Amino acid sequence: MPRPGAVASFAASASTDSALALGQAPAFAMGMTYLAMADSIGLAMENAVANQQRGQVIAGAAVNQILALIIIKGASKP
Repeated sequence: MPRPGAVASFAASASTDSALALGQAPAFAMGMTYLAMADSIGLAMENAVANQQRGQVIAGAAVNQILALIIIKGASKP
């Protein structure tokens, strides 16, 4: 029995590899979609935390300013 040529065996191997790659493509695409979604959710949560921190700083500054005004106005009246 004659041995198959190198080109024929390489073509068979390549077609098997490409079929394997085509079979895994949907799973890989969904994995990349999940990765992008997880990254987006992480950035959204990071922005939410930063906004909450800024709100706390502004609230603290407002309370300090109001207390300073109360003390000044209270001290000026006999």
